[in-house]
Amino acid sequence: MAIQRVLQILKDTDATDQHLAALELHHGLTRSGCEVRTLALGPGKTGQLAQSVPVIAPSRKSLAAYTQLRAEQRWADGLILQGVQAAEVAAVIPGALPTAVGLWSEPADWEGGKRVSLRMAKAMRDGVQLVVTNAAATTSAQRVLDRYRGSTGINSESSGVQLIHTGVRLANSAKSAALSEASQTARRAAAKQALGLEVSRLAVRALQSVSVSSRGGNAGSSGGVREAALSGGAQFVDSLTASSADEELLLAATDVVIFSDCADGPSVELLRAMHTGAVAVAADSPAMGELVEDHVTGRRFSSVGSADGSLSEVLAELASNSQQRFALATAGILRVQAEYSLGQTQAQWLATLSSALA
Repeated sequence: MAIQRVLQILKDTDATDQHLAALELHHGLTRSGCEVRTLALGPGKTGQLAQSVPVIAPSRKSLAAYTQLRAEQRWADGLILQGVQAAEVAAVIPGALPTAVGLWSEPADWEGGKRVSLRMAKAMRDGVQLVVTNAAATTSAQRVLDRYRGSTGINSESSGVQLIHTGVRLANSAKSAALSEASQTARRAAAKQALGLEVSRLAVRALQSVSVSSRGGNAGSSGGVREAALSGGAQFVDSLTASSADEELLLAATDVVIFSDCADGPSVELLRAMHTGAVAVAADSPAMGELVEDHVTGRRFSSVGSADGSLSEVLAELASNSQQRFALATAGILRVQAEYSLGQTQAQWLATLSSALA
């Protein structure tokens, strides 16, 4: 039996990295021929996704969240629970649906000593798959799965930890990868002029993680990135310019994107920026190892000690070497295209759900 109807549950309607990736997955599964419903247990604090993600209860902690989720599950033949809190609510609802629990910051929290709740342990019942977004999280998640395997009756042959990267839609991927250095330079110059930026100077933009994780160093602040960009001879694209500019124009004008809060792995925004030809500069984190390889698909900087200084050095090097920028940007495009395409991601999610049927 193939999975035809997928129910995806989010914690709330806030636009976290995990929820934005979940919406990309929703669109990908829909295009693959599945019927998909993405719902939130309750409203969020900011609720940026309220217009696109219906809520099933006035509060994710209310009794209505449990009863309504139980009714929704009768429609589906596959269930995706994005995050521990969605899994904890679903854990008290009897059912044998093929289920995958998406984990982002949770494995690192468990590794740091945070205890797994009894409801989460119960959620890891027979056949439930744990899905992580980067290879650095697999070991922590597997340890937790092994720890609770006996007490929850988990069958080791039908459960496991799956690595599925965050996926992103890749429009005109072949065209993007085939652009010559001269073509990319001309396109970037036109976009910079449209935004009022200096054409001859490197344009640097900071990408801020919107995940629920509170981890991160001092390099994660926009102020720190601004100072590093200016000391490295680049110009900084501030949040006001970024928020008012058309997304495609902003992507075309950006030479380098800085991603400092890397504990949960790459975000959809970072993948989009890399795919349009921006060089990724990321804080040194195991969670970024599959995407940003130093001197291969991007640059890394130390998040320990004087992080801003080392970031300045990386930016100064990129500003003075256009050939290096083009090589890194091209390799980044190809890496995203090969390993982070939404088509691959949605196929892996469906395969993971289907494995629970065996």
